[in-house]
Amino acid sequence: MCREESMKKVFVFLFSLILSVVFSTSASAYVKIDGIYYDIYSDKTAAVISGGEKYSGEVVIPSSITVKGQEYPVKSILAYAFDGCSGLKSITIPNSVTSIGNMAFQGCSGLKSITIPNCVTYVGYRAFYKCSGLTSVTIPNSVTSIGTCAFSYCSGLTSVTIGNSVTSIGDGAFSGCYGLTTITVDADNPIYDSRNNCNAIIETATKILLYGCKNTVIPSSVTSIGENAFYECSGLTSVTIPNSVTSIGERAFYQCKGLTSVTIPNSVTSIEYQTFYGCSGLTSITIGNSVTSIGVRAFEGCSGLTSLTIPNSVTSIGTCAFSYCSGLTSVTIGNSVTSIGVRAFEGCSGL
Repeated sequence: MCREESMKKVFVFLFSLILSVVFSTSASAYVKIDGIYYDIYSDKTAAVISGGEKYSGEVVIPSSITVKGQEYPVKSILAYAFDGCSGLKSITIPNSVTSIGNMAFQGCSGLKSITIPNCVTYVGYRAFYKCSGLTSVTIPNSVTSIGTCAFSYCSGLTSVTIGNSVTSIGDGAFSGCYGLTTITVDADNPIYDSRNNCNAIIETATKILLYGCKNTVIPSSVTSIGENAFYECSGLTSVTIPNSVTSIGERAFYQCKGLTSVTIPNSVTSIEYQTFYGCSGLTSITIGNSVTSIGVRAFEGCSGLTSLTIPNSVTSIGTCAFSYCSGLTSVTIGNSVTSIGVRAFEGCSGL
């Protein structure tokens, strides 16, 4: 009995110790200074938060704040801090800030420019999502990671410069950036480059990674086009895929409505899920002789296609692969096809 009580006391002590450690690093107070809300932490740092109000006009974040005689350096902009602040015109971020949180500036459509300080190492998920007023962005050398969809649907964005320390770029980081025409990666970046002025980012010299690009000639060093690579690039009207490319990822040309013709080289063996979904301007498609499968919804909604030849190499056509290709009047299917998915040609009213 005494042993059990002793063990209970030990357990209570350890549990209390754990709680004290957890709460010693958590936010201890909220304050509002000069119209900006902050979390104050027990490690004597501060972070910008939303505070439940919409910021507007010109906002200047100081490098530190003073509360009850104690100075707190401002180290971060937390998730949602400026979310939906469409009236925000400009933001000054001090060099003390090291991270910009998830969705921190999401929907700040009035924001015309942003200077990311040289101490920031991380730009979070959807940090600048739908900041349609932004025209150019420079990612400094301090940044190592750009989150998923960090700048997606920044429709006014025309140029991006990426520093030499970025080693991780999230999926769709610049998707929906319809006006993006210039992408520059620092020559000393070990992971990414933007060679031959192709207006795209290449990962380790073998994979097209980014998005929002205009007419693109893909270098012959590239062996794969990544998932979502040109997702919703409505300004893309032509693309040349070299024979070095062996794979094209899912949704690689999703909703590229301006794309008029595509030739898939013989080096490619499959067309994946929704690869050309919604490419309504596509009037011509040549499928290489090494393609063995056409994936689910691969060409769904390609209403501009009028005729289609599926080569003898193809053995399977996925579900809804050509559904709602309303302009199709003729289809030739090769002699190796053994499987045609459900509704593969549904809604092809002209066929």
